[in-house]
Amino acid sequence: MSITLKQDIKDVEEFMQEHAQPKVKKVQENKSGSLEVLGLTMKDIRDLGTKIGINHRLALELYESNIFEYLMLASIIADFKMLDLDTTKKWLKKAQSTSIVDQALSSLLIQKGERHQWILSFITDQDSNIRYGGFSMLSTYFRLEPLETLNIELGIDALNLIAKTINKEPLTIQNAMNNAVVMAGLHVPVLVDLATEVAAHIGHIMPLVARNQCNIQSASDYIARYSTQPKYSRVARLKNM
Repeated sequence: MSITLKQDIKDVEEFMQEHAQPKVKKVQENKSGSLEVLGLTMKDIRDLGTKIGINHRLALELYESNIFEYLMLASIIADFKMLDLDTTKKWLKKAQSTSIVDQALSSLLIQKGERHQWILSFITDQDSNIRYGGFSMLSTYFRLEPLETLNIELGIDALNLIAKTINKEPLTIQNAMNNAVVMAGLHVPVLVDLATEVAAHIGHIMPLVARNQCNIQSASDYIARYSTQPKYSRVARLKNM
């Protein structure tokens, strides 16, 4: 179906009902917290988001729901310029440390001018879902932030915090922290040595699922495996220039 100019929530409901798949639902239900799952692929959600474009009004309406796919779509079509701190925290709590944060919300939030302050604030927040969001943002920040604007002090402080506190955190946040260390080691040249030291200190982190084809749970192994591959490492790409 094509999204009409009015772009209301009924259009979204109709699209998602048409594209829901029982097999996808069964898989997603195990990793969506207490959110209701319809069973759409990420491709279908992103295709819908592309058709809609930026629509912050609709994003706000979708975030009033308790449906995984609605929140994922909302995080794709939201206008980052219109997100204030209180709304952002509300969204991070609603997303419940799921892939909504990793695959959509973090990429949205690192466009904020306040991204440095927000990351520092979030990674020390008392709410575990907000801390998860902060470390997810940190991973995306290390991977995508231009090196000329990357805040090295922020990176050092965050990596040292991870080394000191990772053993006290729940498994979801341990994995988010672990990934942030990997991203620093692969994508930020001046942080490679510190990230490598922190990775060695952390050791092995238990995975969130029994089998994970794209995630090596030892940050040291991951950095060693991909640090020379330009496809996966900005550090490697720079060395090859």
